[in-house]
Amino acid sequence: MDQSVGSDTYIAMSKGHHDLDVFMAEAVKECPGWFLGGPQHKWCKTVPDRSGEFAHRYVFVEEGTPGAWPATYCWEFGEDYKRYNDEVQP
Repeated sequence: MDQSVGSDTYIAMSKGHHDLDVFMAEAVKECPGWFLGGPQHKWCKTVPDRSGEFAHRYVFVEEGTPGAWPATYCWEFGEDYKRYNDEVQP
């Protein structure tokens, strides 16, 4: 999780549905200063980026969509970001 998957907002995402508290502890530890919060389980699909800005984009889809994969996701200043960041900061 050492790079953001967002354009204008820091976003951390990991393939698989992980325990949200464990995921957040690792995400904040790996990405200090991103003020991450709002962890969620999502279903994603990787699609080509037609703009040419990126090689591909991640699109949230319904479970069962062909090509969908499970992800655990959080974003900058998401819900409870203060709690998650305070827990791991000295």
